[in-house]
Formats: sequence, C-alpha cells, structure tokens
Amino acid sequence: MGLFKKLFTTDPDALEKKADALFAEGDFGPAKLAYDKALGAHMDCDHPPLVDKIRQCTDAIARQRIDQAKSYLADGAIELAADELEGALEVAASDALREEAQRLLDGFEAEDAREQAVSHEMTDEERIALIAGQWQDEQADEYEGYGQPLFDALVAMQSERFEEAREGLEAIAGGAEEPRYLWLELGRARLLTEDLAGGKEALECFLGALDAQEGGETKLAAYLALARLADERGDFEEAMSHFEGGVQAMPDDYRPYLAMGAFLRNKGHGDEALDVLRTSLELSKTSSVNWRLLEELGLAHEAAEKTEEAKSFLEQVIDFFTQHQVTDFPIPTATTLAKLYESDGKLDRAADMYRALSQGGDRENHALYHYEAGRLLRELGLDDEAHRMLTRAEGLAANEELRGKIAALMQRA
Repeated sequence: MGLFKKLFTTDPDALEKKADALFAEGDFGPAKLAYDKALGAHMDCDHPPLVDKIRQCTDAIARQRIDQAKSYLADGAIELAADELEGALEVAASDALREEAQRLLDGFEAEDAREQAVSHEMTDEERIALIAGQWQDEQADEYEGYGQPLFDALVAMQSERFEEAREGLEAIAGGAEEPRYLWLELGRARLLTEDLAGGKEALECFLGALDAQEGGETKLAAYLALARLADERGDFEEAMSHFEGGVQAMPDDYRPYLAMGAFLRNKGHGDEALDVLRTSLELSKTSSVNWRLLEELGLAHEAAEKTEEAKSFLEQVIDFFTQHQVTDFPIPTATTLAKLYESDGKLDRAADMYRALSQGGDRENHALYHYEAGRLLRELGLDDEAHRMLTRAEGLAANEELRGKIAALMQRA
C-alpha cells in the first residue's frame, strides 16, 4: 500500500525509542523521520515532547549543513557552500542557527569559516575586509578614490542602517566626477529605502557606465534587479530586455537563463520557458546540482502537459532533499507531484507528498495538507489513518470552507 501506510501503522512509543537511539548515534535525518512517524501515530497531534525532539533534529541537521558549508568555503567551493546554507535555512528551527546561516550567505563566509563557528560581534574593519574581498579590480580602484565616507556608507548598509547608507552614498555621488560602480551601491541603497524609481535610475546609470566586457556578477545582479522591478510594474517587454541583458552579461552561466525561464513560465509562456530552461540545464552541468533549476524544469513541463518529464524532474528535487536528510520539501514540487501522482492513480504516493508537507515548515497550510492526505487515505481504504489525519485537519482549520469539506468527509466514515 506504499510508504504512507507504514508511517501510520506503528506503535508511537516504539518509534520514539528508535528515534532516541538514532539521535544518540548522530543519525539526525533518520531520527527526525522516526519522530515524525511517532507524532503521526500519536493521538495528540501536537504532543510537545515529540515536537521538541523534532526541532532538536532539524537544528542538528542544520548545524551539520552549516559545518559542511564552512568546509566547502575553506576549499573555495562557494556554490556547494551556498546549497548547504540554503538547506540549513530551510530546516533550522532556532533563530540562532538561521541567523548564522544567513550571515554566511550575506558575505561573511570567510571570517566565519576561519573562526569555526565562534560567534562574536564583527568590527567595521572586518566588515570592510570581507566586503572588499568580493570586489572586482576596477570596482576596488574606484572605491579607493572615495575614501572613508564610502566605506562608512557600505558598513551602514551591511548593518541594515539603510537610510544612513543612502545619505552617505548620495553625498558621495553628488561630488563624484565619473561614478561607475558607485551607481550600483546607490541603486541598492535606494531600493532598500523603497525608492524604486531612484533605484531603477541608479542601476541603469551603472549599466550605462560599463564597457561591454566589464561587470560580470555585478552586471548580472543589476539586470536581474531591473527585471524584477519591470515585472512589478507589469512591463513584460522591459523585463525581458533586462533578462536578455543578464544573459549577454554572462552567456556561459546557467543562472540568467534560469531566472528568465522562471519568469516566462510564470507568465504562461510554457514552450519558450522550456527552451530557455533546457539551455540553463546544459550550462549547469559544469556546476553543482541546483534543485531550483530542476524544480523549474518540472513545473514548466507540467504546464506544457508533459507529465512524465515533469515527474522526472520533480522527483529529482525530492531525491536531492532526501539525500541531504531533509524532508521539508519545496511546496511547488511536492504539491505538483501529489497532483500528478493522483492523476496516475498512485494515491499512496500522492498521500506521501501531502503527509510530508503536513510536517513541514508551511504551517499556515498544515490543515489543508492534513485534509488532502486524509482524503486520499480514505480513498485507499485506510480508514483509521484517514480519520487521524482528518481529525488533525479539523483541529487546525480556520477556514470555514475547508472545515466544511473536512466535516463532510468525516461523515462518510
């Protein structure tokens, strides 16, 4: 009957003891799965001791991923480190772990890796050293000419003192003779202070000041930011021109193609999205696996009614997460797979997807996921398991329409 039946037909106390042993051995991923099963089998759907143990597991998994990211950073494998840190952000339960992972992603990788997770308040000099380490040569040369006021403004921006940063950068720009990369920093500061028109103007000035072969990562970031702004204004043509600019800036990098493909899919241009995403996939083969690209390919194939290809890509996303001992799957992947499985008559596999979501981080929709799992279990004839899921859905549901669906289904028992 599939994995889902097994998840609900086991003694919760025995599962908890098994999970405790796994946790003690440092097998945190399997331990979390066992605790999840124990909670699913428990009559109290929010049994505090089990919920707390699940949180301990996710924090332990997050800690492992952060430590692995630091190891990758020491070896210079930035993309692998980023994947680990993004995974840590998705599973971490504690604020401290999420903040640590975010700090690393925000540009403090080198310092944090050297200190091996020793927490301390960074000095302004350390901040500047880490920020400057990401600059291109021509960017660093320009910034050196602005002196201490530029560094003060950048430290303010990194410290989330956005108004102060903007004021400082505006003052520098007012006296600069030939600003180039300065426009990039000013554009960022304006956007962070909700000046969208001013941010757009500054980013356009930045791009206009560069030669064709200059910019690299910074040029790509500017084009993608401008594309997002155009999309928010509903200007499809302008957004596409900026995505094309990003492709021209880094034609051998898969990321601008991924961004363009996702945009096209969201706008209903399925065939065009597939063409662009296939190019992104081909270019990505020299990089580490990017699950977002696999997800986009799956969603684009599903939109084009190419269901087998869609399932293949989306199942690769699930495999990526499970291989990293993470069961909090991306919502678009899991919900789309559930619908595809149900259409194929694979109700147990569809129920598995909803069950995973019901234990994941999208707590706002836990009631819906419990209901969907219960509905499918009822169709499978697993009435006891269905009743348990529907009871949990009933306890969580705040939406009257959903409550009505749950009540109607429970009355059929």
